[in-house]
Amino acid sequence: MSFNSITCDAGIKICKVPFTIYGPSAANGSAPVLASGDLGMGFAGSSVVALMMKEALAEIVSNLQAVPIFHDFGMDGIANVMFRGFKVIAKSISTALFEKAATCVVFAGYCEVEQRIRAFRMQLDKQNNASIVEVLHAVGDVEVFGSGEKAARVILPSNPSQKDFVNVLQQVIDDPNVHDVGGNIQYGGFKGRRFQPVGVAVLGDSPNGVHYWRGPLDLNGPDFDHANGLVLGFPCLDLITKPI
Repeated sequence: MSFNSITCDAGIKICKVPFTIYGPSAANGSAPVLASGDLGMGFAGSSVVALMMKEALAEIVSNLQAVPIFHDFGMDGIANVMFRGFKVIAKSISTALFEKAATCVVFAGYCEVEQRIRAFRMQLDKQNNASIVEVLHAVGDVEVFGSGEKAARVILPSNPSQKDFVNVLQQVIDDPNVHDVGGNIQYGGFKGRRFQPVGVAVLGDSPNGVHYWRGPLDLNGPDFDHANGLVLGFPCLDLITKPI
């Protein structure tokens, strides 16, 4: 996260937002589900814009309605709703708080119409212009965005594997010449229609010897007392027995 010249590695950059699209209500008031699943979302740029957009739209996309012969109830319809909200929130915050609140949001979800995962990139540039474009059209396509994009593209191999993506991300985080990228690796992936953010498990100097990082939170650290509190079952990418 950044506030003018001040930075803080406390941002959550990967998250999921459940969505449901209902059909027309029947005489008894019930409505069939036309489409449902999760939107997997990744953010770069202004954390304030990203957070406000997610919070504002999360409850909206959880209860959408469509008439199939008139409305697109696939990812095109969802992307339309997302972009309308993004434009309003991003431009309002940019005008009120910052001179430049450049933000990029990539989101993906299962498209009921095309029966596949589709992804879109929304962006507010430094001139306060908002845009949206579909990305990742084919298997193997890669979309790199954020302040570490140039550094990542230099070292990203052709046809990268999961290990390559994680390795490149860690190298960019550790690069002292890339000042606006930091914190712990954040990751996520789809299983069917559902998106699951995951943390990373790494060796460290904590009392337990192992860190389970979810962004800035060490779920295996002293701030989460498993002996007297609930056990946190958030999944983690194993970088201990399967190091990058």
